[in-house]
Formats: sequence, C-alpha cells, structure tokens
Amino acid sequence: MEENISFTDIVQLMGGGTPKTDEPDYWDGEIPFFTPKDVSDSPFCIATEKNLTQSGLDCCSSKLYPPHTTFVTCRGTVGNLSMAGIPMAMNQSCYALKGKTGYPPFFIFALTRYVIATMKKKASGAVFSALVTRDFEMEKVFYPSADTAQAFQSRVEPLFNSILENTNEISELSHLSQVLLSRLSSH
Repeated sequence: MEENISFTDIVQLMGGGTPKTDEPDYWDGEIPFFTPKDVSDSPFCIATEKNLTQSGLDCCSSKLYPPHTTFVTCRGTVGNLSMAGIPMAMNQSCYALKGKTGYPPFFIFALTRYVIATMKKKASGAVFSALVTRDFEMEKVFYPSADTAQAFQSRVEPLFNSILENTNEISELSHLSQVLLSRLSSH
C-alpha cells in the first residue's frame, strides 16, 4: 500500500541570512556565501560570488552548511537547486534542506528536484514568484522508507562524486586558462 506524506516529514527546511553589507569586517573572507546567483549548470556549487568572514557568519542568521546540503532558491529565480560542494553559508533568499534521520543527502537532492518539478507543473502558467515553508509542508510525496533512501544513496553516490570531481576539475582548468590567456596577452 502506497502512503503519501508531507515533504517536510522527511526533509528539514533551514534558513539563511545576510550580514550588514556596509560592514567591511563581514565580507571578503574565506567562507563561501551562497545566493541564487551562484546556481550553475552543475548540481554542485563549489565557489560563490561573495564570501564572508567568520565575524560575518557569526552575526547573521545563516549557519555554515556542510557539503551535500541542498539549496533551493525561494525568491527571484524560484525553484533552482544546487548542492554545496564545500561548506558554505547561505542568504535568506534560499532554503537549505537536509534529510531527517535516515534520509541521506543525494536522496534529498533528487526528491527535492522531483518536488520542485511537481510544484511548477501544478502552477501551470501561474507566476511562480516565491516559495514559502507552507508550500513545502503542503506538498505530498510517496513515503520512502529510510532503507529505500539509503539504497538509492548507495547507487548514486559514485555518480555524484564523479560529478563533483568533474566540477572541481572544470573550475581548475578554467582558472588555468584565464591565467595563461592573461600571460599571453601581456607579452
């Protein structure tokens, strides 16, 4: 018998925040700061446009999210997904999602992609202008057992690890290309 449950019965939604932008001690540090602008073609985000200092992180309502946390944009470009490839903070225009006990990160990413696609399909032409907690609470999904979620994780983990490795390599090669081009153009 197939049972439907709320998406939030197995997924925890967490928020973010932005420290004061006019406080220089909060910015240009080592902590990547995810915003909707940082969503790319890769499922993984490994670099962000902005970075925080530790004091910037300490004074905002975001926490430092671990690798493989799913981020979903809830304002602006609504419904875009990315997964943290490295530890990073996040602004208030997104939700960070993690599975409740027994539900691993790649399963949560795949389930969230499905849920967002379903929400967009239901909207069918209506403006999808924002996502709020209630939207996720109202969304019903099949009840996957934790064992099924773990089995899924085991099957796809090598694929996601390869994607992350490729994303890192592409980034390194792109940086190297820029360095070489700048050296060539200066000669």
